[in-house]
Amino acid sequence: MPDFSAAIALLRKPIEDLYSSSSGLVKEKISILRTASKMNGLHKKLWESQRVKTIWHTDRPLSLSTFFYPVSVSNEDNEGSTKLTSLENLENNHNIIFGTVGQGKSILMRYLLGREIRSGVRVPVFCELRNVEEKSLFSYLTERFSLLLGIKTDIELMTHFAEKGKISFLLDGFDEIDTINVQKTLVEIDDLSYKFPMCRIVLSSRPDTECKNLSNFYANRISPLENEDLFGFYKKITKDEEFTNRLVNAITASPVKIKELVKTPLLATLLAISYQTAHKIPLDFAEFYDELFQILLVRHDGSKLGWRRQRKTKLNDREIQQIFEAFCFATRRRQTITLDRENAYQFAIESIRECDVTSDPQGFIEDVKNITCLLVDEAKKINFVHASVQEFFAARYIKTRTEPVAEKFYSQLLAGKWANWMEEIQFLRQIDTHRSTKYFILPDIEKTIKDILFTSDKITKDTIDNYLKTLLVKKRITLRDGVSAENYYIDKKQRVNTYHYQIINTKIYSILFRQNFPGENNWRSGFQQQPEKTTRSYFEICIDKGPASYAKVSEVAAIWITQQMREKLHMLNSIRKNESPSQFIDL
Repeated sequence: MPDFSAAIALLRKPIEDLYSSSSGLVKEKISILRTASKMNGLHKKLWESQRVKTIWHTDRPLSLSTFFYPVSVSNEDNEGSTKLTSLENLENNHNIIFGTVGQGKSILMRYLLGREIRSGVRVPVFCELRNVEEKSLFSYLTERFSLLLGIKTDIELMTHFAEKGKISFLLDGFDEIDTINVQKTLVEIDDLSYKFPMCRIVLSSRPDTECKNLSNFYANRISPLENEDLFGFYKKITKDEEFTNRLVNAITASPVKIKELVKTPLLATLLAISYQTAHKIPLDFAEFYDELFQILLVRHDGSKLGWRRQRKTKLNDREIQQIFEAFCFATRRRQTITLDRENAYQFAIESIRECDVTSDPQGFIEDVKNITCLLVDEAKKINFVHASVQEFFAARYIKTRTEPVAEKFYSQLLAGKWANWMEEIQFLRQIDTHRSTKYFILPDIEKTIKDILFTSDKITKDTIDNYLKTLLVKKRITLRDGVSAENYYIDKKQRVNTYHYQIINTKIYSILFRQNFPGENNWRSGFQQQPEKTTRSYFEICIDKGPASYAKVSEVAAIWITQQMREKLHMLNSIRKNESPSQFIDL
């Protein structure tokens, strides 16, 4: 058992500091927390929270300090990147950490939790935002805080810690919040930041979620793994320098497309699993994922010649994969990544029936959990080991469908369902290129360009200005502790809701609200000069800020529209070529 005496002493420090500066009833409450039993209990709960199982370490949870390779983050001004080894690396008290699929946002947040335990500055409270549900965020955090300390729920004590900056809130997974709770949670996070300015609040999310509009938070993006990171990363997770050398050398000698795989910790780890079992590097992305499930099925058995792990079902490897793909699609359709056992069982029944095979649903779930480790047990729930696993195999389910079935799926995306399938769209563009282009990407581009150009057939200044006028910032006045405060949120009045509109809207947002040119006004200046106005368009905000912002935004919009018009022609030609039989096929 490790010696935790030093860690407990550091964890005690913020409590002792607060005890020294407090008085009255609050001081009496803090006094109770200083006992050895309370401190040991607090440390044990926090230490367990930063122990995790991973797809590499599947047999038992490990402390992140033993295998986590610190990632780098860049701020919104892109002024280089910084290794994020503690909250002290973040200059501001309130931060959002944006990361794409597989960049390890949740693992990073738990790693930061572990570092906070040893900081001697704050008591960390970790919160998976999807679990807040209909409760208020503040009451949920108060419950978590009180549970950690082993006391009854105490709002006064929690508030005292937060006001003095002796607590840190690690709010994980904004992108995993149920859609109906997003706006509520957004306002509550905003309120939390204004109520406790000295408190460290870190929020994690995938990019392009509503939390990007939180004006009291600073944006940070997880940087991709670089080539020079690979040796340190693999040595840290595998603890095998010889294997690490062979793997890194194989990656260095591999095609460019495979080198792009190792830009995220998840894909880099999966590639290591693939190499460990197959002793080769796949040629491209599609081959890598195509082989992955089969590799995971046999990797536990590969070192034991002639031995095969006992299965609960009589399904062959291909049947297990087909059912798993249907299972992933069924759960994604319901927008869920965490399942209770009854729901998992029902999804398994549905998926087995869809694949027209006979099998025990519970046996299927146990086989996927115990053999591939793509499903894991956590707190009486069944989770996918990572959201991207669910998303890829849901996409692969569509890839293996017949033409009419795939066309129906893509037509539903085109009709407005695309927002719930963003990651699957990216996968399908790589593994089902022709059909995803023909039935979704191309028609979506056509709808977007047609709406932007409207009655014109070319890009003009009026075209760009009119586009900017469809994007709005709205002001809402709220009361915080009896004092009125301004909240801002994004709205739009575009005639169609398309995937490609979302892409250009996000690009323009990043420039207008995340970039500042020398001598320009703040984006809120128009609201400040005309306080009675509650809505301003992006066009008005460009003018408010100054000519450099207007010029940059107009340039980016014009270039993007031009690129999409060219891309449209390229896609049309590609589809015609792929669907036109050549003499090569003549018998």
